[in-house]
Amino acid sequence: MKRTSRSIISLVLMALTLLLSACLVDDGGLADPTATPAPFFPPTAMITQDPLVPLNPTPTPNLTNPNPIRITELEYLQEDTEVLIMAKLFNTLSDAILRDVHLDIQALDAQGNRIAQQRTSFRYLFPLETTGLVQEFELNSGLEIASVEVRVVDGLIDRGLKYTQPLTIQNTSAFRIGNDYSVTGWLSNADGYTYTQVKLNAIAYNDKGQIVGGGQANFDFVPEKDQVGFNIRVNSRRGEVVDHVDVHPWITSYSASLEGGTWWDSIKKVEWNFVIDQYNQLAGGALLENQTDQMLIETFYILTVSDADNRVCQATNGYYDVIWADENVVYAPAPLQLPEECVGQTVDLVIVPGEFGEFPINYNPLETSQAAFADDNHVSVSVINNLNAEVSQSRVYVVLRNPNGRIVGGGYQTTQAIHSGSSLNITVPVAYLGSIDDLTITAFASLPFGVEFGQ
Repeated sequence: MKRTSRSIISLVLMALTLLLSACLVDDGGLADPTATPAPFFPPTAMITQDPLVPLNPTPTPNLTNPNPIRITELEYLQEDTEVLIMAKLFNTLSDAILRDVHLDIQALDAQGNRIAQQRTSFRYLFPLETTGLVQEFELNSGLEIASVEVRVVDGLIDRGLKYTQPLTIQNTSAFRIGNDYSVTGWLSNADGYTYTQVKLNAIAYNDKGQIVGGGQANFDFVPEKDQVGFNIRVNSRRGEVVDHVDVHPWITSYSASLEGGTWWDSIKKVEWNFVIDQYNQLAGGALLENQTDQMLIETFYILTVSDADNRVCQATNGYYDVIWADENVVYAPAPLQLPEECVGQTVDLVIVPGEFGEFPINYNPLETSQAAFADDNHVSVSVINNLNAEVSQSRVYVVLRNPNGRIVGGGYQTTQAIHSGSSLNITVPVAYLGSIDDLTITAFASLPFGVEFGQ
């Protein structure tokens, strides 16, 4: 794997990503890329955005030329006020990419009144490709839907664009979590660009092949020529057992691309390691160094745990909000519970350096001290505010090392407000391997986006 290293039961690393928005051309091969492509769908009537007004559009029936997008499956699920609409869309053309496809999704009551509506779009539907749509609605209490509609309202046929589907899904699994399912798998990118803002649509089936649920998630970075783990919460119909799940990635209108370069060197992984403890929890952390003389904003991490069969047990991702110039920081996630039926053996860690940016304060005013075990599962840390103003919150990271100096555990917690020139004791949940008598503690505190400064 590119920019990735692995270790069994210790774990992994991975550093990559960028972003892409492909250049598109109109139907006709060598057309001017700046020209406006002709739409392949006839214009549709404008519709009101009021979700409670009856809607009965009457566009002219197209009895001659079929729409190039065919809906092959359509189902909905309502549980109290939550509605899920799941559909499969098929590009019937073998020689054209369908671009900038716009959909109108509606939920109707028994009288045909529109209860909920959403417009959505995706960038490409490749020749003879089937993709999936999952739309979620939250209704007012007491409303009940009787039918749903999915309409293709706009799009372009492009026979000149030489481009193939770069994103694929492998090894999906569904783990029961209460009344829902945690759907995991690998998202692979065959392109030499990293995509951002990729939407994942998950459609769940029972053993009869019937749709029984769905879910969706956004994935901020999909590294070039590599793969990352994902985790989607999927709701299913009560009483149904999910047999398998189809996951479909969308490159959306919000997706972008970024070419690789020396910016990958902005962050150095000074030290990192992860373990799985006796309770099947993932724990550990990393020491990161900003190797630039500028502030890095929103450094992104992707953490994936997989078993011996390369099945993703758990995956999580998020942002490290700010790393000041030349600063060394500690990153550690909260202990992450793995499914009982999945025994993690390998962890992949991707660190995507943030971009140069600004933050209300030009330095980190926080210090940590007096870190010690409060009990077997918690570490007590004193956080000191050296700023001459109150800070509304902070983030505290803890890593634990064994006698050999290797990271074998860690944890994370947020604090409440800390007064100027004052300290606050915080208890951090941790997980680890070994005995607390043999472990040493490293704690670190930082400020998050949205922090407020008082008197």
